Amino acid sequence: MRKIALLLPLAGLLAVGPAMAAETIGGIVDHADPATGLVSVGGQTFRISYPQLLRGVYGGEHVIITKNDNGTIGFQEDSNYSDGSGQTGQ
Repeated sequence: MRKIALLLPLAGLLAVGPAMAAETIGGIVDHADPATGLVSVGGQTFRISYPQLLRGVYGGEHVIITKNDNGTIGFQEDSNYSDGSGQTGQ
């Protein structure tokens, strides 16, 4: 009985885990506008929750968009394609 009581909190954590999942979309930036927070990636347009993240982002950069369950949309450079300089080589 004691073992079951110890496992119940762990089972609760496992049940909550999938509910916190986020959808990620990787692609190449078509257009980014830090003034409006809009970024187009692969023909889809997203309104980023923190538009200041789009400063210095240009077309042709590889990025990852994260759509969270709470309605926020995140943005980050895809480090698989980065040389670490923050520049696209344009």
